[in-house]
Amino acid sequence: MFKQQFVRLDGFTKAERIQMTAHVSEAINQAGAWITDFHLYSNILICINFQVPIANLDRLAATLQETGLHLSQESIDQLMPANDSTLKEKELLGTLQITFVHNEPDLLRDVPAVPG
Repeated sequence: MFKQQFVRLDGFTKAERIQMTAHVSEAINQAGAWITDFHLYSNILICINFQVPIANLDRLAATLQETGLHLSQESIDQLMPANDSTLKEKELLGTLQITFVHNEPDLLRDVPAVPG
């Protein structure tokens, strides 16, 4: 029985961060899923929240791997489609954490002073 209600994917890449983020965003859309939120952690990591129909899990696995993103085996296993036809209409919430492997220094951002 398929009890999974949430997928937690993770991967890494040595590709340029902005370009890879755009490719992954497009891959999620091509799989019939949609991004609900994201969080950047300097230039080291991005965490993307998404929703995906269970019926599209295999397509999501394929489109993500076509970007050159290296998904963990645990992530790939979570993207195996369910055989239960009653679940095909349901959606899953998920996160995709991408670690960017590079030698660049952390991004520094100016934080405005808060009065008071």
